[in-house]
Amino acid sequence: MAGSNSNGNGFLYFLVGALFVGVIGFGVYYFTQDNSADADLEISVGEDGIKVDGN
Repeated sequence: MAGSNSNGNGFLYFLVGALFVGVIGFGVYYFTQDNSADADLEISVGEDGIKVDGN
């Protein structure tokens, strides 16, 4: 009886593996992007007070 469900287990392992690879791939893509050049808000504090520049 334990061997009759091996095809279902194989598909489950394939599905979990595919999801794992997708998550790892997305993580690598997300963390290798350079988002520092797209800053839309600049805040500076000086003697004149606080200046907020929203690009």
